[in-house]
Amino acid sequence: MRTTDIVNRFIVLLVFMATLATPCVADVCVYKPPTVRHLAGTIVDSSGQPIPGVRVVITQDDAPVASATTGDAGDFRFDTLKEGTYELAATANGFQSAHYKVVLHRPLTQWNKSLQIELAVGLPHCGGEIRVVKAK
Repeated sequence: MRTTDIVNRFIVLLVFMATLATPCVADVCVYKPPTVRHLAGTIVDSSGQPIPGVRVVITQDDAPVASATTGDAGDFRFDTLKEGTYELAATANGFQSAHYKVVLHRPLTQWNKSLQIELAVGLPHCGGEIRVVKAK
């Protein structure tokens, strides 16, 4: 085997390995949006600790509807929203932004379950998690 053939195969192998190591980031999150009756919850890091100072923006049809900043317990709540489909965006320094669709159905101002949103460091915006959990 000639040296140029060996070098060419090595380059092809390096390019292939680099492709495997590069994370794929999708522009669209694929999941079924949770249906909730109350748009409130807590934003936590990957270890479950609350994150204060997270900017939470609610939009509907690409128009801002409401916003809030989480307190020391990482909590947020929106009591005046009407029934509909919303996008919730959460951003915080040092964390990857998260964007989720949420369906608000027959809204109540009090409910025994709330959202828990996990923000992660350095992961795609779908890398975190949104869950409906029992309210504390």
